[in-house]
Order: sequence, then structure tokens, then C-alpha cells
Amino acid sequence: MKKILEESVNNERFSMTPVFTVVFSEGPYNRILAEVLTHCNPQVSKHILQSILRFSFFIEPVKQPKIETTKFTIRWSDSLNFDPRQCTYENCLEIFDYLIHRLLETISIPEYQTLLSIISNHTLISYEINIDYINRIQHKAIHTCENIDFFWDDYIRKVYLLRSYLLNPGNHDYIKFFSDTYEKIAVKSFLTDRVLTGAHKTNREKRWECHPDSVHFALRKECLAIESKLINQICHFEDFPKKLRDLLSNDNVIRFKDEVTKCPITLDPINFEKFQYEIINPVHGKSSFQVGHLHPLKSLEDSDFSGHS
Repeated sequence: MKKILEESVNNERFSMTPVFTVVFSEGPYNRILAEVLTHCNPQVSKHILQSILRFSFFIEPVKQPKIETTKFTIRWSDSLNFDPRQCTYENCLEIFDYLIHRLLETISIPEYQTLLSIISNHTLISYEINIDYINRIQHKAIHTCENIDFFWDDYIRKVYLLRSYLLNPGNHDYIKFFSDTYEKIAVKSFLTDRVLTGAHKTNREKRWECHPDSVHFALRKECLAIESKLINQICHFEDFPKKLRDLLSNDNVIRFKDEVTKCPITLDPINFEKFQYEIINPVHGKSSFQVGHLHPLKSLEDSDFSGHS
């Protein structure tokens, strides 16, 4: 199995499917696949198990020295020597077996099956799954069995339920708008910007996979909270369609407040129609709307608002 994982990252374009096929084709892991299939359909089952494989053994660090793109590698790669993200094959296997065990403990619970199905059918990034680090650990190993688990928090479930509702074309007439909006929000929420200065250079890494000492690091749960906040702000834009507002309110998707989202700099209300037009008719390199951190990431001041929060 170790050899299969190592060979898979030698190709210029990484593919999880052949790795998944070999790992789950025979032996104990084949029986685990059969067990998962009794609770979820084949598409969802494959997504769950591939995502556990991806999280346990692999990482996508930015390629050095150009800092232009990321490339799959194994956690025990020599390129990660003396890096807190490095993990031996044996410890990765321990993480993999632990996550499989935790999955089998919970997958029979209907609400958990629903959540896993929603994640699989409405994923915004490859191999998305509700697994996260428990704590951000700086200066020492972060990828350890003791620091990893599934999370089923009610708040996180609401984030995914909102996403699945807004991305379902049967629910409303704004599917193009919300599809394009979620694509942009996924980049801002989950991926790092291009950073060419400082000790930890990065570009489009998963925030929970960039160096934990970096100001651009964030737990997956924090990234999902940002996704939820941005979507809720959009639904409170000036002149947000009343028909859609009533629909979201009546279906208990969003609890609306008597307020309008304003620009934190100019204090002007942000207009939905103008925003929608720019989302659906983008002009490369030009936008009247920006997403940014109120508290600069590189600020050395430590507060509740520091970092990607």
C-alpha cells in the first residue's frame, strides 16, 4: 500500500481513482467499502472513502520556488523534512484506520448520512469532507491521530444545508448566480492568496494545509464559518429579491434580520442587483466588489479577530 501511494504522486497529474480502486479492492478495506455501501449510494461512498484517503496520506503544498501552483505529495516526503506537516507512513496509516473506525461508528445515524450525502453532492473543493484538526498546533507536528476527527456540529451542518439549498436548481430561479458566487466564495474562504514574501510563501493551498505557523493558516471549520457569513451578508444586500427572501425565510434556510449589509469602509449599502450583474458578467481584472480581512493578516497584534477568521 505504501508503494502504491508513493507511485501515485510521481505522475504529473495526480489521480485518486486508481489508488482508491487498489486499496479498497481486496482484504479488510474491501469489507469496509461493502459496509459503507450498505448506508450510502456508490457515488457518496466513493467520495467519503477517497476523501479519507486524501486527508490521511496526502497533502498539496505549493510548488517551490515559483509559488504558482500546488502539487500532490505524500506526508512522509523528503520535501517536508523538519516541517510540522510531515507525518510518517505508519502514523498516516494510524490516522486512516482511526478515521475509518470513526466513520463506521457514525454512518448508521440518519442525520450524519444526510450530511455526508450533501457534502458529496455539493462539494466546493476536491475531496471535501467534514474532517478537521482539533487544534492549530504551531512549532510541532499537526498531522497526528490525536489532533484529527470528524466534526458534526449543528452550526457546520447548517452551513452545508444552506449550501445544498441554494445550489439546488429546483428551489429557486437564481441558480446561475449562486453557483458562480459559491465558486468565488470557495476560493476566498478555503484557499490562500498568492504570498511571495515572508517565511511561509503560499498560493492556493488549502488553508488547513499551509504551514501552521503562517498567518494564512485556518482550520476547516473556520473556513466554513467564513463561507456562511459571506452568503448571509449577500442575502442581506440592499434590494435582495423579496420573492427569494420570503422563500428562504419560509423554508427556514436563513433567519433574516432588519438590516442591510454595508461596506465597512464607505458605510454605503451594497446593492444586490449590481453585485449579481458583476457575478454573472465578470470582466477579467476588474470588480467593484472586494472581500477582505477587517483585521490585516500580517498585523502582529493578537486579538479575537486575528488571522483568517
